[in-house]
Amino acid sequence: MNLLEVKNLRKNYGKLEVLKGIDITVNEGEVVSVIGPSGSGKSTFLRCAAMLEKIDGGSISYNGEYAVKTTEPGYPEYAPADELKKIKSYFSMVFQNFNLFPHYTVLKNITDAPVCVLKQNREDAEKNAFKLLETVGLSGKDKSYPCELSGGQQQRVAIARALAMNPKMIYFDEPTSALDPEITAGVLKILKQLANEKKTMLIVTHEIAFARNISDRVIFMDGGHIIEEGTPEQVIDNPQNERTRQFLKTLNTAD
Repeated sequence: MNLLEVKNLRKNYGKLEVLKGIDITVNEGEVVSVIGPSGSGKSTFLRCAAMLEKIDGGSISYNGEYAVKTTEPGYPEYAPADELKKIKSYFSMVFQNFNLFPHYTVLKNITDAPVCVLKQNREDAEKNAFKLLETVGLSGKDKSYPCELSGGQQQRVAIARALAMNPKMIYFDEPTSALDPEITAGVLKILKQLANEKKTMLIVTHEIAFARNISDRVIFMDGGHIIEEGTPEQVIDNPQNERTRQFLKTLNTAD
């Protein structure tokens, strides 16, 4: 069974049609990278799949359970609140700009949702948080506040926070775009480690070499459509679509 299944997803902002019928499936243990130019709809797709944005058409299901489906054109129907809460527990999201609570310590940023949402015992949540901080290379930073950390450290806290919810799947929205190249390497190393552990991940990224190395599948989006989809070898090394070739050639020229 697909962990995530998206069918004919549509999203408008006023008269602007941003997503024009997106179909995506993600299987358990799979790493899928979404690449494409700015304004192609990548991040909007991610936000719709994570239910941070309401859709205008199509369906989204997790583990075969519908979060939202459209039975009549223009009238998407979301699952009842209790079902939606359960479905939202299947995934976590790591944002481009970290989205940590500035007035919480690192430890509280990581443990707050497990304690308040999952109703975990605080002691257990903190024990897990210390393990996760070790995993992301931030042992000893539990009492720090976000403002005392570098951008790369903040992003690693955000990854630990996402993992603390023990999700079936993690979304990453341009996880390195706000970071310096030198710091980026440390964050990408953690993502590669998660991929090796067979964590299910859907990553919107502009790091093409990283997408090639880590992904089971790569999706190229442009203009609100999926233009091309396949293995990294197919999409990045041997693209069939002219638009994909142009995009990758532009990046290579820029390098």
